[in-house]
Amino acid sequence: MTKSPVLLTLQLSALVTAGLALLQTVLGFVIVSGSWVSWHGDVGYLTFVVSLVAAVAAFLWMRRSGNKGIFMHAAGMAVLFLVQVGLAEMELKWVHVVLGVLLLLGSAALATLAYRRPGALPEPVSPDRLA
Repeated sequence: MTKSPVLLTLQLSALVTAGLALLQTVLGFVIVSGSWVSWHGDVGYLTFVVSLVAAVAAFLWMRRSGNKGIFMHAAGMAVLFLVQVGLAEMELKWVHVVLGVLLLLGSAALATLAYRRPGALPEPVSPDRLA
C-alpha cells in the first residue's frame, strides 16, 4: 500500500521538527558554556520553517481524512515556534527555555500522532461495537 504524498510529507516534517527540537535542546545546554549561540538561532529558524511545512501538510491531510486534531496540533506548534523565535529575539531567556522544553514535548507528540493515527476511519463504526 502506497502512502499519500501529503501524509508522507506530514509524517516526515513532523519527525524532522521533533528531531530539530531535540537538537535545539542539546544546543541550548551547550550555549550555557558560551558557544554555539548562532547555531542555536539558525536551527531555531529552520525548526519554525519545518513546523510550517508540517502545518500546511496537516491542513491538506485534514481536508482528505477529516482529522482536525492533527491539524490543530501542527498549527499550534507552528505558532508556538514563532513565539519562541520572538522570545529569543527579545532575550527573554527563562521564558524561552521553558517554552523550548514544552516545544520539545509537543513536537514529539506531533510526530507520534502523525505516524500512529493519521486519518479518520474509512467507514463508521457499527453501533454494536460501541455498546
